[in-house]
Amino acid sequence: MNWFLLWLFLHILAAVIAFGPIFVFPIIGTLVAQSPQNMRFAVELNHRIESRLVLPLAVTMLVSGSGLIWTSGINFFQTAFLIVGVALYLLALAIAFAILLPTTQRLLQISEHAPAPTPGGGGPPPQVMALVRRNQMFGGFTTILFVVIIFLMIIQPGGIALR
Repeated sequence: MNWFLLWLFLHILAAVIAFGPIFVFPIIGTLVAQSPQNMRFAVELNHRIESRLVLPLAVTMLVSGSGLIWTSGINFFQTAFLIVGVALYLLALAIAFAILLPTTQRLLQISEHAPAPTPGGGGPPPQVMALVRRNQMFGGFTTILFVVIIFLMIIQPGGIALR
C-alpha cells in the first residue's frame, strides 16, 4: 500500500468536504437579508454545517497533513511553504473556534428567542447585525487564509515538487 497516496487522498477529501461549504455561507446570508423571516433557519443551517462538518474535518487535516509529511520524508522545518501553510491553518482554526463558532452560537440563541419579523417591519436588531458583521469579517478572512493555504500547497513556492 502506498501510504503517501492514502494520506493525500484523505487530506484532499477532508479539504473539499470541509471548506467547500464555507463558500456558500455568503449566499445564505444574502438570501436572509432578502427574507429576514428565514433568519432562524439560515443561522441553524450555518451552525450545523460549521460545527458538524467544517470544523471536525478541518481538525482531521492536521493528522492527514502530518501523515503526508511523514510518508514523503520532507523535513518540515526546512520547507518554508509548509511552515507558512501550517501557521495559517492554525490561525484559521483559532479564529474559527475562538470567534466564529461562539458568534454563530450567540446568533442561534438570539434567533431562537426573537419574535418573528413582520412584513415591512424593521430589519434585525442592531445586536444581531453586529454579530452578523463579525461573522462576515472573520469568515471572509478565514476564507482568504484557506485560499492562500491551497495556493501554497499546490504551487509549493521555494519548496520541493512531489512529482
